[in-house]
Amino acid sequence: MTYEIVVQSEAIIEIQKVFEWYEQSRPGLGYEMIQEIEESFERLSKHPHNYSATNKRYRKVRINRFPYIIVFEIEDTKVVVIALRHIKQESRHR
Repeated sequence: MTYEIVVQSEAIIEIQKVFEWYEQSRPGLGYEMIQEIEESFERLSKHPHNYSATNKRYRKVRINRFPYIIVFEIEDTKVVVIALRHIKQESRHR
């Protein structure tokens, strides 16, 4: 079964901010970050239950190469992406 990925508007805004920050740091790095996020979404769409629960409602997946996690919840056949958080902000969702 493949789950549909739904990204909430708050998460989209966070992704855009991180993209812009990395692009300003080094051109092309923002696109590399987006690629890593897309690969994480692909893994989530196939096996969302394989990732750590932060509480009864939310789960998280670490993005490769970058110090960020994707916070999400599973609703029926959807993976709802709630936020993109720097790993130092992770404790906010517990």
